[in-house]
Amino acid sequence: MSATAVELRPTIDRAWLEEAAGLDPVSHAFALWDLDRNPGRIRFFSAVEEGTTIGYLLVWLGHPSAPIVHWFGERAGAEALTGVLPPRPCVAIVPPPVAPIVEAARGPGRPYRLLVLARNREMPLGPTPGAVRVRPLLRRDLPELTSWSRHQNDPVVLEYPFLDPEVERVWGAFDSGRLVGVVRAEVRLSRVWVLGGVYVEPGARGQGWGRFLLGAAVAAAEEAGAEVALYVREDRAAARGLYESVGFRTVGHRVWIDLGAGLSP
Repeated sequence: MSATAVELRPTIDRAWLEEAAGLDPVSHAFALWDLDRNPGRIRFFSAVEEGTTIGYLLVWLGHPSAPIVHWFGERAGAEALTGVLPPRPCVAIVPPPVAPIVEAARGPGRPYRLLVLARNREMPLGPTPGAVRVRPLLRRDLPELTSWSRHQNDPVVLEYPFLDPEVERVWGAFDSGRLVGVVRAEVRLSRVWVLGGVYVEPGARGQGWGRFLLGAAVAAAEEAGAEVALYVREDRAAARGLYESVGFRTVGHRVWIDLGAGLSP
């Protein structure tokens, strides 16, 4: 344990967060984005030692079935954040050394190891299809997106019926006019975009749709001057191979712990 008292605060120090994001923009991307864009759907809790933030929780309340918690901080003393973790059911996305601390506090969960990837912009994206096949979704596409998402099992995709496609950035892949896959830019900061829900329905996999979707989103991010990052399960060899083939490399590790929520990444 830390030698000095750790204070838990129901907030985040914005100046500290911006400084931390300057050093590690990918790790803090969700916190900065949601602080400004989704203040009504989040809660922050900070662990503060001698006036300095040593860790924080970003609690996402926008998922339709359970809170999803992002944990930052591995220093001694940051384990005090277990005192403000939501009760089960929830999901906690944590640094690997924190995983056993979380399970000790909230009971056993189902862990999935994640890789944090960022793209090397020097790698070519390869050919892209015409706009008829992959394009940004519009509000008129929301009924089809909603119907499609309800038949998928990706926890990020389950949020799509609650999005405004013309406020968010979501691209769709269309096979003969039918939606078969999507990718969303979950975070769009000036320095970094974080992609999520790169998802192609099972019957359409192996036909290049994932690469086409990824190429459209990456091209938009890099045109805006931003780095591109995403999370992927370590055991998803096909997805990792796709991302690596267009220049993504591992920059960090996390653990997704399903604490009774029934959600896998």
